[in-house]
Amino acid sequence: IELEIGDAIYVQKEAEDLWCEGVNLRTGRQGIFPSAYAVDLDYNEFDPTVLLVKKERYLLGYLGSVETLAHNGTGVVCQAVRKIVGEYGASPTGQTCILEVSDQGLRMVDRSGPNNKKEKKPCIDYFYSLKNVSFCAFHPRDHRFIGFITKHPTVQRFACHVFKGSESTRPVAEAVGRAFQRFYQKFIETAYPIEDIYIE
Repeated sequence: IELEIGDAIYVQKEAEDLWCEGVNLRTGRQGIFPSAYAVDLDYNEFDPTVLLVKKERYLLGYLGSVETLAHNGTGVVCQAVRKIVGEYGASPTGQTCILEVSDQGLRMVDRSGPNNKKEKKPCIDYFYSLKNVSFCAFHPRDHRFIGFITKHPTVQRFACHVFKGSESTRPVAEAVGRAFQRFYQKFIETAYPIEDIYIE
C-alpha cells in the first residue's frame, strides 16, 4: 500500500520477514508494507495524566444502527442484522472502522474520511460508555455479524449497532464481556467499599 508520513495504519498481520499486512486509515486501502515504515503508537503514552486502560481493537465493517424496542437479547440483534442487511442487499461490507473495546466503553473510529470531495462517506468517531451498553452478541448462524445495544442516556430508547467482520466476531463479543466484568468489578469496589474489621 502507499504510505505517507503521519498516516494511521491498522496492522492486521505481522510476518517474521518484517513485512506487515494492514489498512491505511487515511486512504482506506489494504495491502502490505515493510514494518520499518511504521511505529506502534498509543496516544496515552504522550499524556501522563491519562490512566492506562486496557484496550482491544478490531477492524470491522460498520453496517448501521436501528432503533429497537428491547434492551437485550440475541433475537433483538438478529432482527437488527436482518433489517440492516435487507437494506444493503446481497453481501454488505459496510464502512471500515476500528471498534475499540475498553473498560470505559466502546468506541467506533474511522478518521479516513472521504478521499475526494465527490465521496459522501462521513468520518466516524462515536463513543458509548459501558454503563449505556446493555447487550452484545454475535449472530448465532453467521458469526461474522455482531451487534451491541445501547440505551439513550436520558430517555427509554434503545438502538442496536451492527457490524460485520471478515471472520467470526466471537473474539469481539468476548472482549466486550471481559470489559463488562472489569467495569462491574470497579463499580462494586467503588459503590460498596470493603473495610477491614479488626476484632481485639
